[in-house]
Order: sequence, then C-alpha cells, then structure tokens
Amino acid sequence: MKRFLIVPAILILAASAAAENHFFLSAGASFLRPGDTNYRAIYGNQAVYPELSAAIRLVAGVCLTGSFGRYARNGTTPELGLDASSTQSYISWGLGYLLRVSPTLCLTANGGMASLSFREEALDAVMKGHHMGYLAEGGVLLVPEDERVFMGLKVGYLSAAVPGSELTPPLGRDLKLGGLKISVSIGIQIFGGE
Repeated sequence: MKRFLIVPAILILAASAAAENHFFLSAGASFLRPGDTNYRAIYGNQAVYPELSAAIRLVAGVCLTGSFGRYARNGTTPELGLDASSTQSYISWGLGYLLRVSPTLCLTANGGMASLSFREEALDAVMKGHHMGYLAEGGVLLVPEDERVFMGLKVGYLSAAVPGSELTPPLGRDLKLGGLKISVSIGIQIFGGE
C-alpha cells in the first residue's frame, strides 16, 4: 500500500509547488492480454482491472507521469486440474508528451519504468516477488478547451521478465509479467490555469 501512495504523493507535491502547471488525475478500466503463455494456459487470455493515472505538465507538452494497476485471476492447473490463484500489480513512472491537435483532441505518448509485483498460489505452494520492467503507451485524449474533465483511450505494453533462477522454488524458465494493455479512462484537471 505504501508503494501505491508514493508516485501520486510526489506528483501532488510537484503540482502544488508549481500551480501554473497542469495536473491531471484519471481513473479507468484496463484490458490486459498477459504476455506469458503459461499464465494464459492457467488463468485465461485476458484480465480486466482498475487503473489510476496521474500526470503533471512540466514544460510545453512534456509531462511527468505515473500509474497504478492491480489484477487477480483464478484458474486451474492444466495437468492436474487443481485450483490456482494469481495477483499482479504495478506502479509506473516516467515521462510523456501531450500534443493538442484540435480544440478537443490530444495525442499522448508515455514511457518509463515499472515496478511489477506478483503472487501465485498453486499446488500448496506460494511464489511471490517483484521485478523492474517498463511501460510504454500511446493514445488519444478528448480534452475540451474550456473544460476540466477529459476522456482517454490508450494502448500500451507493460513488461518485466523474472529469471527462473531468482524464483523460490527455482523454475526452469523465465516468468513474464505484464502484457499488451488497452485502457479507457475519465479524468479531471485538478490544478493549473486554463
């Protein structure tokens, strides 16, 4: 929970210190296609989960960005048909660029680091940990010129690879976290002038 609060707290402090900049906060739903084929064999080809995002425009269209997401899935092991459960979460931070192409439409591109955490319970064993990876995404925002509320659609890729030797118990293969994601959101500009 503490890691969840770090990125938004930093962004809020930065926005308060420079109130002339624009600060954006959004919440939405993300659809993820996991990148690990073994994960998909147990838990299915998709996960839908809530996502929170924040951005502060620093200069021109350059923004400091951050996001948080968490998803949990239940499944059965393919060989024995035993119950299994998995949870993955991430916190990302990086830089983005926001370009207004019309009075209501903006293009956005973000990239940066992500800290991904995972926990899996199967066959009376628990495997958990975290690993650094990356997040890259791009999309469109509907941001009316004189309004503070906006809507967004983004497509991106969230990824980290955990070497099998670092897992307890060790695996003979790497564990892939994250995958291709599509997000829809609604947000608000909290600080900043028009």
